[in-house]
Amino acid sequence: QDMNMEYNSPTLGLWMMPDDFPVFCSNLHYYTNADIQIVTHSKNDLGNYKMTHAKHSYPVGLLDGKLEIHFLHYHTSEEAISKWKRRAQRINKEKILMIASEQNGCTEDDVRAFNAIPHKAKLFFCSKPYPYECVLYIPEFKNLGYAGDPYKKGYIYYKYLAKWLEENSTLFEVK
Repeated sequence: QDMNMEYNSPTLGLWMMPDDFPVFCSNLHYYTNADIQIVTHSKNDLGNYKMTHAKHSYPVGLLDGKLEIHFLHYHTSEEAISKWKRRAQRINKEKILMIASEQNGCTEDDVRAFNAIPHKAKLFFCSKPYPYECVLYIPEFKNLGYAGDPYKKGYIYYKYLAKWLEENSTLFEVK
């Protein structure tokens, strides 16, 4: 949005539990084409807490009855599913950058699972300098114990993302 580009990822405007996201990324084609079942409650306490304390109610779905998606920035399930499907079709399989962020109860096991995904262009914004190749440590968040809100702290994320992209530009060369 800041770069006046079309959204080419179905995961914008939503969040997943940290243990679901590596599973999603590992099976991207399958899950971007899976059925979405809308549910009234989250599978976990944090999800239910966030649903009841959000500024507005939002739909929650299960991909293939398994992976939970919180469509945080959508008001209706129809809007969420429509945008998900449209953006999933736009994924450029030649130039995928997988990005995760240490939030929503993320543990080192979640970071490790993301790191194990067999994809080179991936990064995990973290408040701790974990010893994994995918980790992009952001010292500004070290006292929080998790990566700060990317909407409120986008300028911090952009600074580190721009440097990472510059250092890793060869990952996006189409062969």
